[in-house]
Amino acid sequence: MRSVASIAGLALAITVWSAAPAAAQDVAPTPPPSCLSDWSCTRVHPPLGLYVSAVEGGGRYVTLEDGSHWEIEYSDRATTAAWQADDFIGIETIWAPRGDFNILLSRVGDVEQKAAGRLAGRRAVAFRSSDPDPGGFDLE
Repeated sequence: MRSVASIAGLALAITVWSAAPAAAQDVAPTPPPSCLSDWSCTRVHPPLGLYVSAVEGGGRYVTLEDGSHWEIEYSDRATTAAWQADDFIGIETIWAPRGDFNILLSRVGDVEQKAAGRLAGRRAVAFRSSDPDPGGFDLE
């Protein structure tokens, strides 16, 4: 009788112990933060493109419409010096980066121009010159 009670107790303990991990597996994982919202991730998920807001320092820095401020790799600065506000730039990950310049900025136009960049910071978002004046809306 004593062995039956110990077997029943052991079976109950195994059942309770094995049920707990199964319940924990039903919880859905929390998704990671969006890479596109704050550039916190190293990978860029194409297709992604933005308009240029400003080019500074003879092509050393490019600011895009989302406020992201990119430092351009030295050998590509002559290329980006010719970029202008409102040029459309495609953004991709460089899988074999040059140092820490791991993002490829590609100007789309008559001739595709490419430059390696790295995120240098963020600036306030500004309207492109082709956007309508936000103060000109009639809200009657």
